[in-house]
Amino acid sequence: MSSKKILILGMSPMPFENDRKVYGTGIRTWQFVRPLLEKGHRLCIAGYAIPSAYPKDFKSIREKKYAYGGYGFEYHILEKDDFENIGLLTELAIDFDPDCIVGCTFYPSYYGAKIKDALTGGGRAAVPLWADLFGHVMAEAQARAFMDDDDGPLFHYWNSEYNILRTADIFSCVSGRQEYATIGELGAAGRLNRFTSGYEFTNTIPCGLPPEDYRSKKTVIRGKYGIEKDDFVVLWSGGYNTWTDVDTLFNGLIRAMEKDPSIKFVSTGAEIPEQDIKTYPYFLSLIKNSEYASRFIMKGWIPGEDVPDHYLEADIGINIDKDIYEVRLGSKNRILDWFRAGLCVLSSDVCELTGIMAEAGAGYVFRPADPEDLSDKLLMLAADRDKAKAAGRAGRQLGLREFDYNKTTMALQRWVEEPVMAPDYGKESGLLLEKEKALENLTDIADRQKKMIEERDMKISELGAIVKGRAPYRIYNYLRAAGRKIRKRNTREEKT
Repeated sequence: MSSKKILILGMSPMPFENDRKVYGTGIRTWQFVRPLLEKGHRLCIAGYAIPSAYPKDFKSIREKKYAYGGYGFEYHILEKDDFENIGLLTELAIDFDPDCIVGCTFYPSYYGAKIKDALTGGGRAAVPLWADLFGHVMAEAQARAFMDDDDGPLFHYWNSEYNILRTADIFSCVSGRQEYATIGELGAAGRLNRFTSGYEFTNTIPCGLPPEDYRSKKTVIRGKYGIEKDDFVVLWSGGYNTWTDVDTLFNGLIRAMEKDPSIKFVSTGAEIPEQDIKTYPYFLSLIKNSEYASRFIMKGWIPGEDVPDHYLEADIGINIDKDIYEVRLGSKNRILDWFRAGLCVLSSDVCELTGIMAEAGAGYVFRPADPEDLSDKLLMLAADRDKAKAAGRAGRQLGLREFDYNKTTMALQRWVEEPVMAPDYGKESGLLLEKEKALENLTDIADRQKKMIEERDMKISELGAIVKGRAPYRIYNYLRAAGRKIRKRNTREEKT
């Protein structure tokens, strides 16, 4: 195996940085980075510093020699203006001279496509690009449009997605379902052509987990906030995004709390400023007006180092999704975190991962948008805690067996050994050529139709002038006028 130079575009912070907020995109970036480091590849990482995860006055940090866990790599944590500066990113790529570029999640993949275009446009050799589409962006756009009651973002999302689809050489998706959706988009973008027949454009890289155990460092729940040792703790961890069905969550919890006083809800995480600032405040308003408000412990965002202790003290982790395309095509990092901790998972059954989990007996599911079913499952697990513990153990086994970082990224690891351009690189797609021809022809067609209409109107006008000048036309108009007068007189007589 030869060592390759790989330019990684990703999202920061990654989990090991121990920042206050670690989002799924940062976890996804580390899922890609770690196995490549373990294989001895040389990495230059440019991470977009998610604004809400860093201080307001954050300035880009650029380190040629960054070390973590015995690995060394270049790491550039770039604030928004720098990450979106194509000139800066291109200079970074030229200086590093990578064998390939890997975009981790949608936004970095978009800039990976721009870098690839900039390098080839500057007369340099083409650099193969792997684009990770971490979730179906148009389904996310739909959810966002619904939340904002505005279809405005749809064009922005599609334009960005289209540029990635047209430029990248190979793609990864977070689920098998999303992989097929991406193949459909590739067809719409003209990539399914005669040059790429038989070429595998897409790969599934599900959410993953590292092999290390979580270790308890301190007590964070029991004996605090009115939570007793024997209470049944239902844990939420992470952001409240557009897909979160807080109405079902709230109503299901209230139904269960009415029947079992031991049930307590603990939440770490809150709104996501870059995505959704409405769902979490709405959930808080529901809780505030509830008679069981004291049994909801809403901690908001907490330091990343304290999150695992919450996993280890809770009885179950709860995930609840709306039954929408964004969720059906996506996955859930938090479920993998709970697997790693051996925490029983209770989730609405919408995404591919929850189906795999339920089939393996490694967790429990309830019907989406069904608070009664959620309540029943909560009461069942609270009454038989051995079931919850057994599911937690099964979830951990499933996670380590099927979803560890190394296994989930095998397709990527194989590709970086011999990164290649897609077979249609530099070729002109017949679909797009025909499209351009059609657009050019539209003007000609419109001009011809306009001329035909003008000629028709002229002929009608000439014919009208000829007809109007003849005696029969004048007699016809006289009879029409006389008829109108007779009808009016008859009408007046009928009224009198």
